[in-house]
Amino acid sequence: MKIAITVLATIVCGSVFAQHAPTEIKKETEIKSIAFKEGAKISEGKMKIVTKESSNVVLDEKDAFKVNQDRVPATRKIEKTVMIDNDQDTAYDIKTKETFYINEGDTYRFSSSATGFDMAYSDDEDAFIKVGKAWNTNTSGIYIIKAEGHDGIGYFKPNGDFTIEHYDDTSGTIKATTYKSQDTAL
Repeated sequence: MKIAITVLATIVCGSVFAQHAPTEIKKETEIKSIAFKEGAKISEGKMKIVTKESSNVVLDEKDAFKVNQDRVPATRKIEKTVMIDNDQDTAYDIKTKETFYINEGDTYRFSSSATGFDMAYSDDEDAFIKVGKAWNTNTSGIYIIKAEGHDGIGYFKPNGDFTIEHYDDTSGTIKATTYKSQDTAL
């Protein structure tokens, strides 16, 4: 009887977890030795760069009943963390963390700062143009945004999207601009 209950529980739990959208995740870690100068003394340390890329696996609806289905280009999310170990302990200290959202050929970069994060845009992977800045507020998860064309407030939704609500002078209404995360954008 216990075996039957265990098998039934496994089947039910397995089917519940299998309902999530398939996601492709690629993680790469690179470690480099670095030398830096502190006055007349030269010290050695290590730099660790962790790049994590994730994207939804979306199949073409025209191939719904085929065995070999074509994939539809999906939004990718890339997180790049640079850590440096320049002290006596074995732990790395995080120096920078950047998150990239890529959608329809456009790339958005959110770089963390001491007061919030900077927002940059690029349609070319090499050149980023700073388009805005977000500052932390006293309310957790709410940011004051100063960006080209839409100064306002911003917040992350539970699904990972970042939304900026701003006043539109031409229409006299509140508009929302959303930066889609890899889990919701297509």
